[in-house]
Amino acid sequence: MDDGLKKGRIGLKPGDHLYFIGIGGARLSALAKIFQESGYKVSGSDRTPSKNTVELEAKGIQVYYGHERERITEDIDLVVYTNAVGDQNPELLEAKKRQLPIFEGAELLGNLMKEKGMGIAVAGTHGKTTTTAMISLLLIKSGKDPTIEVGGEMKELPGNHRTGKSPYIVVEACEFRRSFLFLSPKVAVITNVDWDHPDCFPTADDVVRTFKDFISLLPPEGKLMIWQDDPHYHELAAVSKAPVRTFGWSKQADWYCSEITNLSPIGIKGKLYREKQYVGELKLQVPGKHNLLNALAAVATVSELGVPIEDCLNYISEFTGVRRRFEVKGQADGVLVVDDYAHHPAAVKTTLATVRNHFPGRVWCVFQPHLYSRTKYLLPKFSQAFQNSDILVLADIYAAREKNPGDISSQTLANEVKKYHKDVRYIGDLEKIKDYLLAETRSGDLVMTMGAGDIFKVGEAFLRAKERNN
Repeated sequence: MDDGLKKGRIGLKPGDHLYFIGIGGARLSALAKIFQESGYKVSGSDRTPSKNTVELEAKGIQVYYGHERERITEDIDLVVYTNAVGDQNPELLEAKKRQLPIFEGAELLGNLMKEKGMGIAVAGTHGKTTTTAMISLLLIKSGKDPTIEVGGEMKELPGNHRTGKSPYIVVEACEFRRSFLFLSPKVAVITNVDWDHPDCFPTADDVVRTFKDFISLLPPEGKLMIWQDDPHYHELAAVSKAPVRTFGWSKQADWYCSEITNLSPIGIKGKLYREKQYVGELKLQVPGKHNLLNALAAVATVSELGVPIEDCLNYISEFTGVRRRFEVKGQADGVLVVDDYAHHPAAVKTTLATVRNHFPGRVWCVFQPHLYSRTKYLLPKFSQAFQNSDILVLADIYAAREKNPGDISSQTLANEVKKYHKDVRYIGDLEKIKDYLLAETRSGDLVMTMGAGDIFKVGEAFLRAKERNN
């Protein structure tokens, strides 16, 4: 790791050629745009065209489809890859054969954080994309001119990135394959720690140990912002060399919210306290106590960086969400369609509780499980995650990077959920689900498409079909 960072930090300069393997991914597409806008030559490859690759091509970045070893040539100064492409990717193997400098995406991002100087890394099993976006908004609005890499799309950004000129850089820190251990944060924000990615972390203890390693990256002059109410709070905070500041619902937290109420049509608010002193009202246009907690983390973090609390509260009230996080897709014939990225049982449960809290009608949850391993190992928790929906429709498992092991399926999930839920319908195919919804939904219903795969296409196709029929 150290050798790669040293080579990149010393050797790279504007004008050098960076080649990205898996350039269409969330992190690599953002990095490709940041480096191109910083004066580097950028090209790369991905398996198939996507929204991200189309945007990259529109910016003049050469994107190749498919992975061919012939594309790795001597004029490339650095090869950047994502773990998702696998160790046997032909372009990656060719780069190793040619002994070119090679960085995993998080390694390049960590190097960039080190060069910028004031890195803010947001980690956590749930809420990190939204919290990253909120912190980014507050820094942009306060004139800090940050560089940003975020896993979702903000309305305030050109997609999932921003190239700034200040020392501030805000990044979403993902624990998958321990990639966030390549980062170089001065400030770390931990939203929560839960067991996910069982293909990478065999036990919950493995997850906690990895977050401890992440916190250990902080220098003594840095800062750890952490959720006071997390079950692992004490053991996580204990490893920090940097000062620890807490946020949460408890009055023991340095920053806490109380007297929480919903706002019409789908907002939420609470009274904000710092060191037990009331400092103002925290208001959001997006729903849910979980989002209020994300906002609390963001406001506390940015205020600790010196932005006046009054400004933080004003700016956060303008936040309108991140794509695929409780995103209202449209309404047709009285049926409201909302999409959400929730793919872990805890996130599913929280999102559906928020829906139930705000929506009086019949709630359809159209869920697409993400990864065979996650579905298998978290099956007991998934089985009890859908109670706040009236009807659960299950799509087939979205395989992503995995091969079907043959011992888990959406039918298996349906059978388990039926033990706790009165109306579970396994349909599988996305096109069939769309047709089923067209036939079965009625005015006053809410259709919530949910999952980290391509389930959002069902809601979009449903709305298009409704438009054609009207």
